[in-house]
Amino acid sequence: MPARRRRCGCGASSIASSQYWRSSTMDTACSPISSSPANASSLPSSERAQRAFPSPQSAFQPALPLHVVFILDQRCNLNCIHCSSAASRGGDPGFDTASALRVVDELAEAGVLDVAFSGGEPLLRRDLPQLIRAARAHGMSVGTSTNGWPLTEAKAATLRDAGLSRLQVSLDGDARTHDRIRGAGSFVRAVRAIRRSRAAGLRTHVCFTAMRSNADQLETVIEIALGAGAHGFNLSQFVPTGRGSEAEDLDGTASRTLLEAWMRARRAHPDAYFALHSAGLVDLDPALGAQFGGCQAGLSIACIDSRGNVLPCVMFPLALGNLHAQPLREIWRESPVLQALRARELGGTCGGCPHRRSCGGCRAAAWARTGDFLASDPRCWRHDGTGCAPSPFAA
Repeated sequence: MPARRRRCGCGASSIASSQYWRSSTMDTACSPISSSPANASSLPSSERAQRAFPSPQSAFQPALPLHVVFILDQRCNLNCIHCSSAASRGGDPGFDTASALRVVDELAEAGVLDVAFSGGEPLLRRDLPQLIRAARAHGMSVGTSTNGWPLTEAKAATLRDAGLSRLQVSLDGDARTHDRIRGAGSFVRAVRAIRRSRAAGLRTHVCFTAMRSNADQLETVIEIALGAGAHGFNLSQFVPTGRGSEAEDLDGTASRTLLEAWMRARRAHPDAYFALHSAGLVDLDPALGAQFGGCQAGLSIACIDSRGNVLPCVMFPLALGNLHAQPLREIWRESPVLQALRARELGGTCGGCPHRRSCGGCRAAAWARTGDFLASDPRCWRHDGTGCAPSPFAA
């Protein structure tokens, strides 16, 4: 078993994550389950594709990741308390333009369908439009994310003209809560960014990272986001890496309450696009959960951090290999960690759970809390014994 390494190598900025297609801001996690509007054919192609991700119990497993979060650097204008990468103004400068373009070429050659440019704060990079154009020229859909501060009307138009498929804005509570997490003035900038993105004609989503101190504001944030014009909403559960403290992690009861609130909001807003970075959905709503292939880390998603390390997902900073020394195809094919994730021979409660294949728990959360990525998901209500009662959402 590879040793656990608590470091700041995964500045997940959701895709993606979620993210958007697999979200990408510094708060997004593994693979979301999507809930599309009634007229699914009206969705952008990247969102229709999101619904086709493989289930671990199916015979099909992609030869390479379909979606990659690419963390360009660790530089950010904020100092958020829950940042998975501990990004800052003086953070790792990461990839220069030429190196980043080479990675985009490698992703395209490998057959990656979607890339989410992350950070740090991706919009601080002058070369972001160039990277977007390069990925689009290869036929990939492209997302990025922002805390909202750098998004001017001119920059929104530039991103649109470069071919950006969607922009995700982070929003973690009402004004008081969001500013406590991200810094004074951040709420106003985030809401303004949602409006500017929408006005520029960009597909605009909001990401909410749920922690112990803000989980009760989920439905409030959804109303704020949709009221500001967001097309969709992404719920990303906190994983204690980087600056994130385990004191903010959710227990099983809180996780279940959060998912049920998300499901109520989804039903209340049938025309909005909802995505979810959370295991356990199949236990609450088998029909909706059947659309979710379980934890996609190492199955259909991957992350490249600012030093070139390939990670199983954006919230799972366990290096599998490095692109500066080894091709992505080789890492993806030969990594023993990825082979174990795909086999899904889990331990603890997850190993004996009837939803082992259709859910599998969050492998990033298991690793962050225990150092064993095959252990029980510590946030699952089945694991802590609080939640085997029937769900009101189950048919």
